[in-house]
Amino acid sequence: MENTNKQSAAAFADAKQAMLEDMKERGIGAVIWDNATAGFHFLPEVVCHSKKEPDKTRVAQVMGVYRYKDVLYLIEEDRAPIKFKDFWNPDTEAAPTVVTLTEDIAIKDLGDPEAVKGYTVQGTLEEWTAIADCYFEALAEA
Repeated sequence: MENTNKQSAAAFADAKQAMLEDMKERGIGAVIWDNATAGFHFLPEVVCHSKKEPDKTRVAQVMGVYRYKDVLYLIEEDRAPIKFKDFWNPDTEAAPTVVTLTEDIAIKDLGDPEAVKGYTVQGTLEEWTAIADCYFEALAEA
């Protein structure tokens, strides 16, 4: 059983690192998607555990991923201090389904994910695998 847990932890770390490296190679600081129009096979969600109350959990819908200082954060919809509509001009542009931000713009617009609520690194291997699937589907739509 212990060996299986170590293998799962290694697979988890490898999957997150692969997505992080992919973002670096593409020059992407963040990918943000509109869950209402993205057409994913499932809604990307993670279960978040309270740091103060370990038995308290909540389900967070994920609206994107943010690469900040070599850590990959999930952007929580309706909790992060951003809205999808903040990234396009409805007066002059058609509504996109996906927005990608360079690293510089992501840092400017999203800030330090440790300083505000709405960004998390929590989630299981299965949840992060689903997020990775959404990430690659989002890139295909971008």
